[in-house]
Amino acid sequence: MKNPDYDQLISPSRRNLMKFAGVGALGAAAGLAACSDSASAAATTPATAANVTAPAVNPDGIAIMSANENPYGPSPMAVAAMSKELNNLNRYAYPLTQAFAAKIAEREGVAVEQVLVTNGSSPILAAFSDYVNAKGGEIVTSAITYEGVPRVAEQAGTKVVYMPLTQDLGYDLEAISAAIGPNTGAVYICNPNNPTGRTIEPAKLKAFIEDASSKVPVFIDEAYMDMADDYPAGVMTEFVAAGKPVIVARTFSKIYAMAGQRLGYGIMPADMAMSMRKTGRLSAVNHLGLVAGIASLDDTAYFNDMRLKMIKGREKLIAMANDLGRPYAPNPQGNFIYMDLGMNNQEFADKMLAKGVKVVGSRWSEKPEWTRICVGLDHEIEKCHAAAKEILTAI
Repeated sequence: MKNPDYDQLISPSRRNLMKFAGVGALGAAAGLAACSDSASAAATTPATAANVTAPAVNPDGIAIMSANENPYGPSPMAVAAMSKELNNLNRYAYPLTQAFAAKIAEREGVAVEQVLVTNGSSPILAAFSDYVNAKGGEIVTSAITYEGVPRVAEQAGTKVVYMPLTQDLGYDLEAISAAIGPNTGAVYICNPNNPTGRTIEPAKLKAFIEDASSKVPVFIDEAYMDMADDYPAGVMTEFVAAGKPVIVARTFSKIYAMAGQRLGYGIMPADMAMSMRKTGRLSAVNHLGLVAGIASLDDTAYFNDMRLKMIKGREKLIAMANDLGRPYAPNPQGNFIYMDLGMNNQEFADKMLAKGVKVVGSRWSEKPEWTRICVGLDHEIEKCHAAAKEILTAI
C-alpha cells in the first residue's frame, strides 16, 4: 500500500499533484503535463535532437583524465529537452522528481517509495552514512575504494573497517564477510570498484549479498556498472525488490554525461528511503537534470553508443599502459584504469599537468605509486600517452 507520507515529503505544497505516483512512467508524464511543459520537453524526439550541437573540442586545452567524466557529451535528446524547459526554471521540480522516480521504479521493478532521487549519487552515499551513524555500528568496506560513504561516516565519528584488496586488486569478499560482527552496522561495495575498475563476478556477489544482508544492510554503488561487460547481469536491484536491506545507487554523471547537471538515485527499502527524506538534508532536485534524465532514459541508441565508446576508450588506456610497460589492475570495467607508475603519484600528476594533462594525484594513500587515468577524447588519450611516456621513461 502506498505510504501517504511519501507525497508530503516529496512536495509538501503540491501533494495533490503527486497522486499519480504509482502508475508508472506514462501516468507520471500525464500528471506532469498538467503542471508545465516538462513532460513534452523530456519526450524530445530524435528529429529535434538532431539539431543539437556536439561539445566543443579544444585540442590545445587541458586533457582532463582525472574525473571519470563522459567526454562525449550528453544525449542530444537530453540537451534538446533541457533547452525547451528553460522558461520553467522558476518552478521547483517536485512533479518532475515524481515522474522520474516513477519511471525508475517501473524500469527496476520496485515501488516508487523505494526510489530516492537526488542531485547525483553523492547525497545518497552521505545520507546512508548518516543513517548508519544514527543507528550505530561500524561500516565494513575495502581499503581502496570510492570514499563517499567512508569519508562522511568517519567525519560523523563512525568507525570504518577497511579490508585489504586481494593480490590482483579485487574485493576480498571472504575477508569482508569474516569482518561482519555484532558491532557492524553496514557494508559498502563499489562495483565496478573505483579506482581499480575491478568487478565482482555476479554469482559470487549475489551469494555474498544474500548472506551479508541477513545480518546488516549492504550498499552497492553501481556508478559504473552500465559500462561493464557484466551489465546487466551485474545489477543487484533484485535484492531490493525481494525486500532485502540492500541499497543500490546509480548516477547520471558517468555514462549519461551529466556530471555538470547532477542527477542520481538510490533504490532501497521504503522505510529507509523515508528515513533519509525525513532528515530534510536532501535538497530539491535539479530541474534541468530531471528533464535531461527522463529524456536520456528514452534515448537507448545514445546509451548503446556510449557503452561502445567507453569500452573502446578503456581499451586505448590499456594499450597505453602496455606500451609504457606499466602494470595495471587487471580487466578494468569502468571508464578508467588503475596503473602502477613506478614513481610518486603526486609528482607524476604535477609533471603531467605541466604538459597539459590532468590526472589524479595522491588520493589513495595505500598505493602512493599508483594512479587512476580515465577515458578522454581520442586526442586527449594520445596527449596523455605521449606525456606519460616522456615522464616515465625518464625515471
